[in-house]
Amino acid sequence: MDKIIKETAEYLQSTRRSALDDIPDNFAERIMAGAGKGGGAKKEKREVKIPEGFTVALNYNKGGYQVIPKKDV
Repeated sequence: MDKIIKETAEYLQSTRRSALDDIPDNFAERIMAGAGKGGGAKKEKREVKIPEGFTVALNYNKGGYQVIPKKDV
């Protein structure tokens, strides 16, 4: 409501359409997926495959893991 005119001005009610208005939004699904209690999108569990003769060890001074030959352990 316009305080000077004391009624709603028509030029304040007009809005322009945007190309972004036509993009479908799945807001509820996105929020529920992050809630941790059920919900939409779930990640698939990956199967880790380590070649024969190798093992996984800490990567010294890098903070990750590396695959190294078992004979080097």
